[in-house]
Amino acid sequence: MAEAKKKTKPKKKYKNGQIHEKPEYLEPEEKNSGTLSEKNRAVSVALFSVGILIALMAVIPGTAGWRVVHNFLLGLFGVSVWITPVTLIMTSVIIGREKDNDDVTIRARWGILLTFVISSAVQIFLVGELPGEGVGGTLKAVFDQGKELKGGGVVSIPIAGLLLKLLGKVGARIVSVLGIFTFILLLTGQGIVQFFDKLKTPFVFMGKSLDGLHSVIMGGDFEYGYEGKDDEEDVLYEPENAPEKTIDPVPEKEPDPVSRSAEDDLYEDDPDYAADAEAFAMLGMDPPPRKRRRKVIPPPPAEEVPADVSTRGVPDENGFVLDVPLPDEEPVPAFMEKTSPGKKNTAPAINEDDALDILINRAAGKDDDAVIETEPEPEEELPPEPAAPLYILPGLDLLTLPDNRSNSAAAAAEMREKADTIVNTLKSFGVEVKIRNIYRGPSITRYEIQPGAGVKVSKIRGLEDDIALSLAAQGVRLEAPIPGKAAVGIEVPNDHKDIVTLREILSSSEFGSSSSKLTFAVGKDITGKCIVGDIAKMPHVIIAGTTGSGKSVCTRSIIMSILYNARPDEVKIILIDPKIVEFKIFEGIPHLLIPIVTEAKKAAGALNWAVNEMMRRYNAFAEVGANDLRSYNELAEEDDEIKFMPQIVIFIDELADMMLVAGKEVEDSICRLAQMGRAAGMHLVVATQRPTTDVITGLIKANIPSRIALSVMSQVDSRTIIDMGGADKLLGNGDMLYMPIGIGKPVRVQGCFASTRDINETLKFIKAQQSSEYDDSIVAAVESYTPQSKGESGGEISVDPGSDEDFVLRAAEVAVNAGQLSTSMLQRKLKLGYARAARIVDELEEMGIVGESEGAKPRKVLMSKMQFDDWKLRRMGDM
Repeated sequence: MAEAKKKTKPKKKYKNGQIHEKPEYLEPEEKNSGTLSEKNRAVSVALFSVGILIALMAVIPGTAGWRVVHNFLLGLFGVSVWITPVTLIMTSVIIGREKDNDDVTIRARWGILLTFVISSAVQIFLVGELPGEGVGGTLKAVFDQGKELKGGGVVSIPIAGLLLKLLGKVGARIVSVLGIFTFILLLTGQGIVQFFDKLKTPFVFMGKSLDGLHSVIMGGDFEYGYEGKDDEEDVLYEPENAPEKTIDPVPEKEPDPVSRSAEDDLYEDDPDYAADAEAFAMLGMDPPPRKRRRKVIPPPPAEEVPADVSTRGVPDENGFVLDVPLPDEEPVPAFMEKTSPGKKNTAPAINEDDALDILINRAAGKDDDAVIETEPEPEEELPPEPAAPLYILPGLDLLTLPDNRSNSAAAAAEMREKADTIVNTLKSFGVEVKIRNIYRGPSITRYEIQPGAGVKVSKIRGLEDDIALSLAAQGVRLEAPIPGKAAVGIEVPNDHKDIVTLREILSSSEFGSSSSKLTFAVGKDITGKCIVGDIAKMPHVIIAGTTGSGKSVCTRSIIMSILYNARPDEVKIILIDPKIVEFKIFEGIPHLLIPIVTEAKKAAGALNWAVNEMMRRYNAFAEVGANDLRSYNELAEEDDEIKFMPQIVIFIDELADMMLVAGKEVEDSICRLAQMGRAAGMHLVVATQRPTTDVITGLIKANIPSRIALSVMSQVDSRTIIDMGGADKLLGNGDMLYMPIGIGKPVRVQGCFASTRDINETLKFIKAQQSSEYDDSIVAAVESYTPQSKGESGGEISVDPGSDEDFVLRAAEVAVNAGQLSTSMLQRKLKLGYARAARIVDELEEMGIVGESEGAKPRKVLMSKMQFDDWKLRRMGDM
């Protein structure tokens, strides 16, 4: 009888010609009473078979192909190879019992994830780290540990590596244990409450057994039951063949009309029944009869009407049972669908406050939706802010994914062979060394060797060509010693090189964690670490290398990085391209301040305008009390009268051509910008393919400390760029020595590559949002600052060459730059006679530029460079 009550579906009753059903939340077995589908059965059998097969292959070593699979499974799962079959078999059993077809895939995923988490926990607890260097070394070391049953196998690398890196050993152990507990609950479909109910089952069994034993000893009858109503009151769970009884939720006579409205509200299952039934099942006994007990309903306050008591479980005029979730209950969407046919079910969106309002509205005869409609939204009353023009930064999906398919086994064999060759070659010359470490990068591999006792580093450096000969390599570079290590680095080109794409660097954590809008992708170093730079910190950079070394690709990568990181109103770009074709692809982007400059003389005019813009910004900073662009823009956010200023980056593709046409003007402007441009938010990126001293002059080198050296022809050119040799040993195609400000020795980096397709897709996305808008006043100013050839009108100074006015301006510039002035100095600098030079000095004294004569001493200059620039602009305006 007890089993029948437990498994039999409740009967449907009819009243007034309408169906009176029991709510769906009271009949969970009826909801999932379907048969096992073919999909469930197939997945269950497949998982069970795979689990058995893995268990057999893990236990039995076997021979031939079986042994290969045996070793592979051990290396793949490690110690967890014994737990993996158990997890798969448990998953197959759970899926086999699942009636809902939609849950099969979810159960299988939880089982697979549980296997990964268990393997990761084994690796964390037994080893506590991921051994090996680089991806290939880590895979090999973990695989070997797994074969020896000393770790969690290869499948533990993703989760274990992430947890160990982020949380350390202690945190990783805690999180891995919690992960196993979580995935077990998800796989079995158990909640926290059910888990603890099962956990207390043995204790309940022991308690009931002791109670029964006590009853037998005392001579009483051992009867399992609960206090509560008699069996005849259990009307909601009667079998189908029971005598006819009407399930009426409202009894005809109610002894307590205040606290009793429906049978479902008066009685509840005893919470210990499920645990007790399992305890009896463990002894092979039938469970006791299901007993129910009366609910204890506290009396409502005097001022409140117990709306839920008077309406809950009572049929309406159509015969449907209406029910509303109480404020402390979860809403039941399936039951709410029956309560209001033809209306959209809104039960899942009802919160605690809304449930109480629904009860009040129903009592007042209002619609339920009035609760939500009558709630005011305070945000809607606020005045709408003016919408800024929407600009979306391009996504990384526009860039190409890397396609590097290098064979790890072949790479390992190559490194082993070359390491032996290096040791044997040095040994043949009487130099004893040991290989301490090997780092494989995208294009080169560095072999770190430790010289024996009494071996000079200079002796190893002298054998550089002999090592290259024995390796048959394109070029070998020695780094002796490696900064921070007691070892000598021998950098050897790889036989199979990998391409570093721009997407790899932009998607790295190094690039994502930078807050600067001028962060750019550089490439990957020898260890495979992503290298990024920040133009704002450099604050200017020289890129030099021969044709085909990757100079233009590096410059394009910097521009692309800015486009992916900054909006047009945050960063403006000036492109100077004397070769016309290098920056042509970027024409029309909204970040451009002026059209791309392709003439060398106009480039000098653009640099002159940049110098004057820099001085204008400093004057604006002084007016508001700011000391740099960042503090000025912070004030602009608070004060609408202060105009926001963007950062400006000037890219020069070929400096050598500009130095030939307008060398003096270009060098002066570059030096001024390099000296004072950082605080004003103006930066230079200068590239040249002729790194000679007449192009990269001493003044330019002194004011631009950050350098990127690509492949050059001679060691002299390398010293011109980075003040040391090494660039002549580079391989080309983006192989570079990166030396930002603050680093004593350059870092060897394989530069990133952005294909023409990637650039076109990115620019198409950007131009679809905004087009380039040039400031006509800036374009006109650039034209006015452009130096003119002899015989042409216009230009920076509109006076006749050789006139006194011309010499006055030049003399004033000489005085300000030198910090003092004398007649003999003017004679030497301007090639003037004494009388004319003395007259110009007197004129400068009247203008207040220099002080009075002090006898034989030079005159003091009374005007700073900033004041002189303002004076010069005013004097040119008067002319």
